[in-house]
Amino acid sequence: MFRWRRHSIALSALVLAKLIGSTSALHAVDFGDEIEPILQTHCHHCHGPDDANGQLRLDRLANMLRGGNSGEPAIVPGDPDGSFLMKLITHQEAGLEMPPDDALSPDEIRLIEMWIAEGAKTPDHYGPPTETVSLEHWSFRPVKRPSSANSIDGFVHTRLASVGLEPSPPSDRRVLIRRLFLVMHGLPPTPEQVDDFVNDQSPDAWQGLVDEVLASDRYGERWASHWLDIVRFAETNGFETNRERPTAWRYRDWVIDSLNADKPYDEFVRQQIAGDALDEPIGTGFLVAGPMDLVKGKDPKLTQMQRQNELDDIINTCGTAFLGLTTGCARCHNHKFDPITQKDYYAMQAVFAGVQHGEATLPLSEQTQRRIEAIKLEANQIRQRLAKYLSTNADMSNKKPNQSATLRDRVTAKHNVESFAPREAKFVRFTIEATNAGEPCIDELEIYSGDNNVALASLGAKATSSGDFQHPKHKLPHINDGKYGNSHSWIASTRTGGWIQIELPELTLIDRIEWARDRNGEFADRVATQYRIEWASEPSQWHLVASSADRLPPEKLLPDSKSQPARYVFTSIPVDEAEQGRAWLSRLNQIEAEQKRIQQRPRAWIGTFRQPGATYRLYRGEPDAKRERVSPDAIDAFTSLDLEQDAPERLRRLAFANWIAAKENPLTARVIVNRLWQFHFGIGIVDTPSDFGRNGTPPSHPELLDWLACELVDNGWSLKHIHRLILGSATWQRSSRPTPAGTKVDANTRMLWRFPSRRLEAEAIRDSVLAVSGVLDLATLGGPGFSAFEVQLENVRHYHPKQEYGPSDWRRMIYMTKVRQEKDHVFGAFDCPDASMVMPKRSRSTTPQQALNLLNSRFVMQQAEILAKRIQSEAKTERKQVIRAWQLCFQRSPSEQEIADSERFIEQEGMVQFTRAILNANEFVFIP
Repeated sequence: MFRWRRHSIALSALVLAKLIGSTSALHAVDFGDEIEPILQTHCHHCHGPDDANGQLRLDRLANMLRGGNSGEPAIVPGDPDGSFLMKLITHQEAGLEMPPDDALSPDEIRLIEMWIAEGAKTPDHYGPPTETVSLEHWSFRPVKRPSSANSIDGFVHTRLASVGLEPSPPSDRRVLIRRLFLVMHGLPPTPEQVDDFVNDQSPDAWQGLVDEVLASDRYGERWASHWLDIVRFAETNGFETNRERPTAWRYRDWVIDSLNADKPYDEFVRQQIAGDALDEPIGTGFLVAGPMDLVKGKDPKLTQMQRQNELDDIINTCGTAFLGLTTGCARCHNHKFDPITQKDYYAMQAVFAGVQHGEATLPLSEQTQRRIEAIKLEANQIRQRLAKYLSTNADMSNKKPNQSATLRDRVTAKHNVESFAPREAKFVRFTIEATNAGEPCIDELEIYSGDNNVALASLGAKATSSGDFQHPKHKLPHINDGKYGNSHSWIASTRTGGWIQIELPELTLIDRIEWARDRNGEFADRVATQYRIEWASEPSQWHLVASSADRLPPEKLLPDSKSQPARYVFTSIPVDEAEQGRAWLSRLNQIEAEQKRIQQRPRAWIGTFRQPGATYRLYRGEPDAKRERVSPDAIDAFTSLDLEQDAPERLRRLAFANWIAAKENPLTARVIVNRLWQFHFGIGIVDTPSDFGRNGTPPSHPELLDWLACELVDNGWSLKHIHRLILGSATWQRSSRPTPAGTKVDANTRMLWRFPSRRLEAEAIRDSVLAVSGVLDLATLGGPGFSAFEVQLENVRHYHPKQEYGPSDWRRMIYMTKVRQEKDHVFGAFDCPDASMVMPKRSRSTTPQQALNLLNSRFVMQQAEILAKRIQSEAKTERKQVIRAWQLCFQRSPSEQEIADSERFIEQEGMVQFTRAILNANEFVFIP
């Protein structure tokens, strides 16, 4: 109550001063005599040189103008109402009343207000109005090639010498090849591969094996799982409904293919942010790989917050994955550790503000397009030959037989495409002159500008018509609501002469119109068979762009709603001519079927894009607390994209992608080579792989990190080049056996005096089990995945673990459909992350559930039986069976003691229990 009364008194004093206006007219405020004493007495002890709470200093002009963590300028010269300091001292910010213990008097508040209104001038010792942001942190400095060493081993040896450690000896060749295959493929080598390498004494044997491993499809499958962790990829939406994304797998396959092709990493980065501008549209699956709340709230503020959360997911993932910066921390306030302001955050939000979750149609490949053109040419030639055979029965068509030289495919109920040269239009009208039965019906009228359907009502397009069929299921808004099927369709009020019109929000370059009666394929009546489509840039100035005049005659509708093709007559003509006509018709049907099959443009969960509106900085991240408008941009301390506020959406993402992938960017190359190092050695040179900022940990080998980054950029951003450097080093090839001296000085092996042994990840354990049992399907690459669950298909999906497993489940785990909020029943216990959030570094826990799952699960029991049958079929005696099991699972032969113990165990428990035990051995699940 006391504080409220003080607040009221202060405000009353301000109002009174403004009404009278006499005080400000009497004198100009003297900062040194009137303002500085107030700040020194009440403010500088918390916001001065010794302590800057909330990163706000009131003894530096630049800081006052920029503001602290809140992102609000403390003072705006000439504008007291826009100055955050005034809100604080007049107690307009709940919980941030300043000073917290003793409020300023009305006279003190009035003086500060007058000082700001007069321009907020300060003496020289308050510094200039702007200050250069310090980029002295190690990761913000430019990458420079060190001169102290020129190899991985050189840097590591120098570091070891500094702590008085000697490196461990090399691993033996059997250990080395097992390590290589487990790290690079996530699979053990076969006994035959091991023997070939052990017996190959040529000097380039190791390099040849490394090249072979990197050239294999297994490499991309293995390393893609690491990347998909980083970018929170999954194939369901998450949240309470957790519905499927049936086409999300295309991005997973794109990552695998990109890694196998050794796509330059800078291009890999660009294509995931702006692939639609770089002829790699699937790459943008990265942007929408995260969770999405499908259920939108009725409260507008909740809906706004959901949208803010979607954009935050994109911004934060871009920051952590590519830059190793926690950009999301600046959503509500300036970053507390790194030079990322709240304004920077919303500038980045403006870059991605046009990204929407969802599927998009993929363009046809150039090869497919060429094949389609060849088919069309051949089909037209055949139709010209067949023209004289075309039936002219009244129930078929009113077209003359010789009109088929340039005819397009006949209309269908499911999908029709009208392509034309691009032109700028604001209005599109579809007029129906005849149908195959009943009033004309259209489930969705789509107008395309490139890959974007600009006819959607959600984008501002307006639909009108000549009249609507009165039915609760068929409504005018359905014509451009983005939904397909009879239940979301429009029906005209009359059978002929009816039209539907779309008015676009602005003049737009269009090149294609798509329409259908029912894309779900349930109904085939009411199809427009005679029609015309017109466009206009001004009202009523119509120009014809497409019609039914150049289409084949419509199919005849049968009573059961099925159709038959147009009929050609081969009677009353010579036999040889009739046979030639039937041959042409057979060929026409064949190539038409091929065309229909290959021109079906696939869809993928890669997001959709539209021109966004204005983006504002949001005070405390609140959607309804808008501050100044921001332009699309990157982090100001590093660069400026120099984009206009209304820059085209695609250009925003492309400019941002180019900045991230630029060789001058100090973070991008460092971050990715550190990730590669981490997945080789179990821990990165920087062990906070997604935080290279001031709150992260410093590198254990800083010069080595920069050397690797330089090697990456100087060698065309080739990730495989970095792999070869690491795999070819003595550091990677060292024995993993601990030594007393090494354990005493460096128990965590950060100095790399030995190779750090570690347990395999869940995917590699599962795939290795299938590999040694002999049933792993390595032939089926890519495509839709297999599921670990029985899915209960309700509005809210329920996922129940499978109880039975068969050959369809024996693909690599990378191809298992990734479900958010659910883990594989058996191997999920081995620290599989939930893809609702990014996972730059998996934990390696040891829990009872892991041991129990690997020992007792139906999957492992089944594979133990299969493995038992395999070794019994490949080796005749029990001794040889034991040796074969050891070679398959551990890539070595057992000792005599191990053979004796195994035979004794088999005698007591049987072969299946023996293979079950082998699959549960530490040696099987650890990288040596």
